[in-house]
Amino acid sequence: MAVVICKPVLILVRRRDWRGVERIPARGPAVLAANHISKLDPLLVAEMVLANGRIPALLAKSSLFEEKIVGRWFRAAGHVEVDRSHGADGFGAALTALRSGALLVVYPEGTITKDPDGGLMELKTGAVRLAIESGAPLIPVAQRGAEEILPAYSRRPKLFKRPTVTIDIGPPLDLTDLRQLGPGPEAAIAGTRRLADALAQMLDQLAERHGASDQSSRCRS
Repeated sequence: MAVVICKPVLILVRRRDWRGVERIPARGPAVLAANHISKLDPLLVAEMVLANGRIPALLAKSSLFEEKIVGRWFRAAGHVEVDRSHGADGFGAALTALRSGALLVVYPEGTITKDPDGGLMELKTGAVRLAIESGAPLIPVAQRGAEEILPAYSRRPKLFKRPTVTIDIGPPLDLTDLRQLGPGPEAAIAGTRRLADALAQMLDQLAERHGASDQSSRCRS
């Protein structure tokens, strides 16, 4: 139902540029850790995952599950409810989903970025902890363009600009040494630093490509 309803709308409001999709595992658990720039992010990432033959499970705050239609939709799709006042419950539910083979989409910033330029904020350790404890690969995902359709914290979409939304799937991070340390704060902090470095580098590369594309468009005009 989500594909039937949402796909035609997405085609109308954006162009897409998906890179590295071959790095999405064809089966088995995985943690996709993405930067968060717009309320549209989960829809756009989910579209990309579905197009590559997997069904994504999203971590979503409990208030969304309390809404009548959205909550029913989220439960049916297998998304994971997170009550921020009881974080341990959400972590346990996410870990259970991974151990059952889910492909879990996580936004380690914990919320849409508050950086005025859309930059990466400090990451929470949850995504790394989930990957370490479950044994699932941790895959960084960098994206940009969604904020040109629906700016961060805005309710007014810009539907006629039709920007390119780029989603870049990076190689899985090597956490072998951290898994040998066990599920403790030292491993989680080190792994989160590793994830932040990977995402920051990928976002810098996206910004460079975006700038080059803008310059090329100005030259053609």
